[in-house]
Amino acid sequence: MQIRKRIMKVVVLALALPAGAWAQSSSINAFSPYTCYGLGDMSTPGTAYLRSMGGIGVAFRNQVMINYMNPASYSAVQPKSFLFNFGMEGQNFYLKTGESKNSYNTFNVRDVGIAFPIARRLGFGLSVTPLSNVGYRMEETVTDPDILATVGQVKYKYSGEGGLTQFKAGVGMEIAKGLSVGAEMIYYLGSIDRYIDQYITPITSSGSYSNMNASTKESVSRIFGNFGIQYDVLATEKRMLTLGVTYQLGGELRSDITKYVPSGDMYADTVSLVTSKSDFTLPSNLTVGLFYQTAKIGVGFDYSYQNWAGKNKADEVNGVKFVDTHSIKVGGQYTPDWGDIRHFYRRLTYRAGFRYSTYYMQLKGQNISDKAVTVGVGIPINMKRLSNINVGAEYGVRGNTRRGMIRENYFKFSIGLSLFGEDFWFVKPKYD
Repeated sequence: MQIRKRIMKVVVLALALPAGAWAQSSSINAFSPYTCYGLGDMSTPGTAYLRSMGGIGVAFRNQVMINYMNPASYSAVQPKSFLFNFGMEGQNFYLKTGESKNSYNTFNVRDVGIAFPIARRLGFGLSVTPLSNVGYRMEETVTDPDILATVGQVKYKYSGEGGLTQFKAGVGMEIAKGLSVGAEMIYYLGSIDRYIDQYITPITSSGSYSNMNASTKESVSRIFGNFGIQYDVLATEKRMLTLGVTYQLGGELRSDITKYVPSGDMYADTVSLVTSKSDFTLPSNLTVGLFYQTAKIGVGFDYSYQNWAGKNKADEVNGVKFVDTHSIKVGGQYTPDWGDIRHFYRRLTYRAGFRYSTYYMQLKGQNISDKAVTVGVGIPINMKRLSNINVGAEYGVRGNTRRGMIRENYFKFSIGLSLFGEDFWFVKPKYD
């Protein structure tokens, strides 16, 4: 009974914390005009310590640290142990065009996960992480002289918020020495709200008033799957080289679309309600990676590909076209001496990495690239170095200011708590 109570408390905590953060619909977890279309800004997967290494992780295999990125890694969880991870992230966005600048800050719960063994060489993992975030505020003033002369000044305000959360539940099993396979169910849940407000300052009277308010709400509730493999190409007592592969299934999201649209002329206040199903498709995702580790160092490389092109219709009016994406991530970590009892700094784990990816949308014929460098440090909570506080920072640049485009400079700060429970989780307490 004690074991069940402890596990249930952690599971409830794992589900309640991100659900509470996600329920704050007034908060914006991204601030980018590039989130006007599609699903928004796709989140970098992984825990704080993996994102500090550029976001690598599909081949990362560790007995005391959770890896959300490959379900095959759950087979590494040792008997009579319990892993728990909790992470938060703050983001600072700095936007620049040819004529203006803007900035925005966010901070929220990011991910929660647990993992524990079911049987020997068979592990289970549960996690809640973000898939995408939408957040933007923009204004546009009509400069057409005919409209200015006949109607007056017309201004449009565009805004949006929301995002999708992914709930994962998977198992990993070692089917042969050095070879593990895994599978997980991914439940996508969330909503994206977009608004268009039109304001007119007429030429015949003073003041301004709202002439049009239109909104679109997209609600997603869909289940897909993810499959993974990890194979130890090299495994000795001192070093290990692991190959990791994951393939995430795609398909139509079948989102529920609700639109409130003004009807009549531009001065009408009649509003119609239109409901439909979206045919937007989330493409499959193939990721391949390598991770080499010894007692002191770990170095990894990941490559990901998603076939967005041809899956979704282009928006010719706004110049939006979906394109295939490629992502390259490299990173590593270094621990001087995890057993040093005299010098605390030598027990710290230092991390760094680099990430380059292409955005899944082409805007006005322009491809968009995203580059980021990452650093981090793992701070052991006890001498065994099994539980850690992981702090990371990331600086990135997306887009450019050519041809009226927007360049984004962003800074992200993450903190994660990685806990390892040993035998005492599973021992029934005795009293005299």
